[in-house]
Amino acid sequence: MMNDAHTYRPSQRLVALMYGLVCHLSFAAAVASMALALFFGMRIGRGPFHGWAALPANVLLIASFPFAHTWLLSPKGRRFMSRLVPLGIGPKLSWTVFATISSFQLLCVFWLWSPSGVVWWETSDAWKISIGTAAAAAWLLLGKSMWDAQLGVQTGYVGWSSVFLNRKATYKPFATQGLYRYVRQPIYISFALLLWLAAVWTPDQLVLAVTWTGYCVVGAVIKEKRFLRYFGEAFRNYQHEVPFWFPKLGKNSPDAKDTRPNDFDAVIIGAGPVGLLLANLLGQQGLNVLVAERRVKPPVGSMAIGITPPSLNILSALQLDTLFEQNGIPITKARVFEHGDFLGAVDFSGIAADHRYILSLPQCETIALLKQNLTHYPSVHLQDGMELAAFSETGGGIRVRLKDVETSSTSEITASYLAGCDGHRSQVRRLAGIGFPGRAYRSSFFMADFDDQTSLGREAHLYFGPGGSVESFPLSGSRRRWIVQTPGQLRPEQDAIGPAVSRLVHERAGFDLRTADLRFESAFQPQRRLARTYTRGRVLLCGDAAHVMSPIGGQGMNTGFADADYLAEALTEALRSPDKAHKLFAAYNRVRRHAFRCAAGRAARGMWMGTRTGSLYSGLRKWMARRILFHPAVRTRLAPHFAMLTLPGNPQSKGAAS
Repeated sequence: MMNDAHTYRPSQRLVALMYGLVCHLSFAAAVASMALALFFGMRIGRGPFHGWAALPANVLLIASFPFAHTWLLSPKGRRFMSRLVPLGIGPKLSWTVFATISSFQLLCVFWLWSPSGVVWWETSDAWKISIGTAAAAAWLLLGKSMWDAQLGVQTGYVGWSSVFLNRKATYKPFATQGLYRYVRQPIYISFALLLWLAAVWTPDQLVLAVTWTGYCVVGAVIKEKRFLRYFGEAFRNYQHEVPFWFPKLGKNSPDAKDTRPNDFDAVIIGAGPVGLLLANLLGQQGLNVLVAERRVKPPVGSMAIGITPPSLNILSALQLDTLFEQNGIPITKARVFEHGDFLGAVDFSGIAADHRYILSLPQCETIALLKQNLTHYPSVHLQDGMELAAFSETGGGIRVRLKDVETSSTSEITASYLAGCDGHRSQVRRLAGIGFPGRAYRSSFFMADFDDQTSLGREAHLYFGPGGSVESFPLSGSRRRWIVQTPGQLRPEQDAIGPAVSRLVHERAGFDLRTADLRFESAFQPQRRLARTYTRGRVLLCGDAAHVMSPIGGQGMNTGFADADYLAEALTEALRSPDKAHKLFAAYNRVRRHAFRCAAGRAARGMWMGTRTGSLYSGLRKWMARRILFHPAVRTRLAPHFAMLTLPGNPQSKGAAS
């Protein structure tokens, strides 16, 4: 089971704390030394050399900082810094080590400097106050720049604190907010300004100022090349919109508004279940929406099938719940078995909800129904065979370039917002430079739909045992879905999925599927991933583009439906009241990320319990199910739990998006 936090040993936490203290003390000392040395023309150094002998020593000090600074940020430098921390936590503390080394480098430059003793010019007391005020302003500008670029990373705090506080370290992609809206290099600009705001001018000061100002330019270019490798088109778009060194004012300012109206209120990339639901909800509000879908033909696979009561509530607002029920199969009961023994049943017929069942409907049919309903909203336009090529934010919206997958021709449109509903391989998320950390689980599964020749009817059946799990759900069209946990030696690229499912179902659940027609087959390995943020400027992520969880338990698509419901409200209100947009989308990011963590945690715990193999785990699972899960005091809570009625942020308990 994956956890967003990490548990570190006391010894590791103590080491992290010690590194953190050294880092911050050296950082503070370096800042104070730099401010003092620059203001007084590099005359505070205590270097041992004099005259011409001081020149090579000072040149070496000047060169050491930029060269070491650049090398430490390279892959080899990062590996080197990781080796400087014991107990296996080096990679976590790499930024802490980087900040510490950089601080000690600055201390060496300013305190080991050998002053020439030559003073060219020293200002009067009145000018010292003016220059001191300007230097203080430059320091504030540097502090603001570091704050906008994630101050915790710049000072090394994020690294050591993640270990000491047992929490996940968060590193945001490149900064685009604050000062970074106007110029791409505010840290280097601030640093260069400080080099020239001296009350005393000496040859030492001039050499340092000229050399390190040059490094600020060269270092910024090297940094941008590195960012292009890491973030690709997202950073290239940022380069196109924001100047490198000198801010553009007036109509070219990032805050300047384009007076031309946008083509659409929103562009949705991806016409899967979540994207189409969002389009329907926005169309119901009368918004002008374009939906772009890469596929030319509709999908035929069933994939996700379970629609929970909160999702049916969303569909009922579109007057679609009855239509969905007519095309699907309401599951009111799920029976659970362990190694052939019946353990109990989860009964949804008594839950406190308008829809007292889990609706089984293949994903392809969900897509077809939602796509058909779009015809009721003339303000919504669907384009198949179109993929996202690039986008860039403008003063009043976002410019989107789409490419025809068949002809490769491109077209540009503008919109107020861009919504990424394009799945776990999201192009929107990639171009926005939003990280998507997580991992795959060890368990893997084969899935197949057969003609139903069993007598199980409309019930779901779950079979667990020493050899692995089997899940069975009814489908429309007299079909039945079987999901089997695969032994480690089975691989979808090597083994026929349908026959393997048939064999494992017979071994674990006793049903003979050999004479049943195979309708669909697939293999999957569950993952858990969460985007660093659901929002970035005018880009909004929704559904699998924002998160991926184990499909065991059927919560993934339904969590995406709840995302779409919340986002539709937030988008509608943001378009009506633009001054509230930041608050609305911050709430969307906060509420829906919390809902994902709760849902994904449940899915992970359920999968961990259900996929343990061996007789010992099978016996323990049977004891827990009979003694705890299906105990009368607990059993009544199972149905609301698996129906997702108790999740925070669902349509029954969610507050207004404000």
